[in-house]
Amino acid sequence: MTQGLAAFHEDLAFDPPFDSVATLADDAAGLTCSVTVGRQWARGRARSVVGYPAFELAADGVREGRHDVLLVPSAYPEIRGFFFDPVLHAVETFLGTLPDMVFAVPEGTQEHELDVVYHHPATRTLVETLGVTKAVYSTSNSAACREAVEHDGPAGAVTNQTSADHYGLRTVKVLSAGTPMGFVVFRRKDQV
Repeated sequence: MTQGLAAFHEDLAFDPPFDSVATLADDAAGLTCSVTVGRQWARGRARSVVGYPAFELAADGVREGRHDVLLVPSAYPEIRGFFFDPVLHAVETFLGTLPDMVFAVPEGTQEHELDVVYHHPATRTLVETLGVTKAVYSTSNSAACREAVEHDGPAGAVTNQTSADHYGLRTVKVLSAGTPMGFVVFRRKDQV
């Protein structure tokens, strides 16, 4: 055998199985954990990740055929509705690594003098470790940051590090570093 000659060669024309993945993102920067994990999962599988202000709106996009798959974290409190949806069908589950989950406050805010801590419902157990007196649900981690910044008084957020950095919040404490979380991929039943 002559050295340097390949025994096999095939040029592969890559064509991802999906055009788009729909998930949660309530701002143009795509700061949610779902977009972060969606980008990881979609590499080699889809051309784009599209975010909506609610998982239900993302699901509508899949139901209506505008997107191929819906990506939902297993910690989403209302995920059960997608399992029993007459149009959608769960086709895959996987573990995705979340960005660090942090307790953060706007610059100049003292974390021990807060009126409120904003957080996504999925982070409730992290909030409970802080011993805060008033916690308010937000629709996403990025919304928690926006609400903390816009609050008339001292406020904080339990959020992901990506959102905290984007909104200029000071990280007080890392509550969960690089946590793996289950995600579920849904497709239309007539596409399975």
